[in-house]
Amino acid sequence: MRRIKKTRSNRNSFLIALIFLVLIVFNVVLYVSLIRFYFLAGFFKSSVEMFGQIFTMISAIIILGFISTRLPQLRNMGDSSLYEIGYLIIIGLLSIIISYFNKSTSTDALVDPFVSMFEVLSVVLILMLVMSKTSFFKNVKNDAANKKDVVICFFMFLIIAIVASTYVVEVDGSYSNVRNLIVMISGLFGGPVVGIPLAILSGVYRFLMGGTTAFPCSISTVICGLMSSAIYILNKKKFLKGYVAALLIFLFIGFEMLLIVWLTPQNISIPYINNLYPLMVFGNVLGMILFLMIIKEQEKPDEIDYEELRIIELENAVNEYQNKIDKLEEDVDLLKKKNGLIKKK
Repeated sequence: MRRIKKTRSNRNSFLIALIFLVLIVFNVVLYVSLIRFYFLAGFFKSSVEMFGQIFTMISAIIILGFISTRLPQLRNMGDSSLYEIGYLIIIGLLSIIISYFNKSTSTDALVDPFVSMFEVLSVVLILMLVMSKTSFFKNVKNDAANKKDVVICFFMFLIIAIVASTYVVEVDGSYSNVRNLIVMISGLFGGPVVGIPLAILSGVYRFLMGGTTAFPCSISTVICGLMSSAIYILNKKKFLKGYVAALLIFLFIGFEMLLIVWLTPQNISIPYINNLYPLMVFGNVLGMILFLMIIKEQEKPDEIDYEELRIIELENAVNEYQNKIDKLEEDVDLLKKKNGLIKKK
């Protein structure tokens, strides 16, 4: 019996690893396609200046870090003037770097999309946080849910998926969202009963929204629900570990980008995912990490509630008094023995 269970566990682990391997292959194909397109389009030649600016910025940060770590040594040497001069140098270099970087690059165009994506992610995660406080969420998480809990959980995930599909970040005609993050979480969390229907409805909703990438995006959403539900079964109805779940959503975003490349004209798809891919990776990977933090935060109160904690405290007190009683009984026995010896004499 143990051998059968072990064999089944090994088989499930192999199938999960196979899913990851397939996603890695698709990501490699995506990167090769992107590099080929950028090389033919002369992107690398036009980007030399940008890479030079980034390299300069990183080098300056390293130098600042090196100087700042050496400042305490100067202070310990007793020369306060060198210590103060060092801090003035750091402030001066930092001012020069900020001024240079603001003039040479468009920081608003670089940072604003990520800030907007974080705003969208915040709305979605607030809804997830509210849902995590409910009893049906805890029942589904603990594999103690009835049909009512599962249905309510499904509709809550559906509402969040619609919100994630509706609130998007637009960058040069590309629309980034965290819809597949919600679908993947629903499959890894609730299994096929929640994940598959949600994936189908979310995919249909995305297709009805229209657009050049409506078909590949809706297909990827359905695949996301099927894949995450399968992993839920293979992983014995347990949510994946933190780094594994983050890696899974990262690899799946690459797979989704490859579907867009394959299923749309290349002159549209490559520029589209060029703007889309970094935002999608940022929003979905960060969202998965934050959701895992929500789950971890929920596990601590559930493990030991107030009543259980009170019982443990009382049991510890009883054990402490019992130890004292045992010690007193030993002392009494010892005194009785001594008194007995005295009487014999």
